[in-house]
Amino acid sequence: MIFQISDIRISLDEGNDVLRMKVSSLLGIQPEDVSSLRIVRKSLDARRSRPPYFVYAVEATVPDEVDVKKKIGGKVEIKAVRDEVLPKHPPAVLKPGRRPVIVGCGPAGLFAALTLAKRGIPVLLLEMGKKVSERIIDVNAFWERRMLNEKSNVHFGEGGAGTFSDGKLTTRIRSANIEFIKETLVDLGAPSDILTDARPHIGTDRLREVVVNFRKRLVELGCEVRFGARVTDFVIHEDKVEGVVVDADEEIKTNHLILAIGQSSVETYQQLYKRGVRLAAKPFALGLRVEHPQELINRIQYG
Repeated sequence: MIFQISDIRISLDEGNDVLRMKVSSLLGIQPEDVSSLRIVRKSLDARRSRPPYFVYAVEATVPDEVDVKKKIGGKVEIKAVRDEVLPKHPPAVLKPGRRPVIVGCGPAGLFAALTLAKRGIPVLLLEMGKKVSERIIDVNAFWERRMLNEKSNVHFGEGGAGTFSDGKLTTRIRSANIEFIKETLVDLGAPSDILTDARPHIGTDRLREVVVNFRKRLVELGCEVRFGARVTDFVIHEDKVEGVVVDADEEIKTNHLILAIGQSSVETYQQLYKRGVRLAAKPFALGLRVEHPQELINRIQYG
């Protein structure tokens, strides 16, 4: 039986070995009855109103024969085993010689390709921009000399816009896939701290290595990744996709198309509209950064 327990508080002078004792106490069992303990999240509460402490969320596995005498109201729950969403074998609707096509090599496109490839469905991944090593040159040319490459810049290229971010992993949704995503990133070279930190952070240089490793993993699984491949049109017959056109002269036949093109692919959205594909506007949020001296931040955070 697996219990999820959140809001376990440990002071700075206590070690991680205290965690198992607190978990067993909350469940009303002996520490040795906890067969495994996994830290799901770790954060620091350093508000001025109280001494700072670490806050943990954990998953504790307890053998079924152990009598759990006590639960925390609303904080402990049995973890449900989720079923696989996708089939383990290629569906019958896949036609011979027609691989699924994914357009866009950002996070959505990469994980879509990985999800299918791990289930025996290698895909063709098309990206208008360049691979990371070449893309860095184009981006630096824009930053230093204002030379813009419209097909290879901060928005377009391997890894998407996030490749040139600081690698903060932020989401406002709760999804069973979050752990899978973080574990995959660690497997591809991200620091293991992202598995437990409340505000996980990969870092720019490390993130670029992860993106390259991601592409190599997809190739190992049988996928094909093509850079400099700009989708300029769509082949649609009787409201069904039958293919895509690359660079206005190459037609690639497919019955399964995933568009992971990001928010800046204006021309692609215009072409979809011309082809009669219904589009819906999505709300967006605008953020800004306010910088303060580190000394002021330290006083606010730590008193």
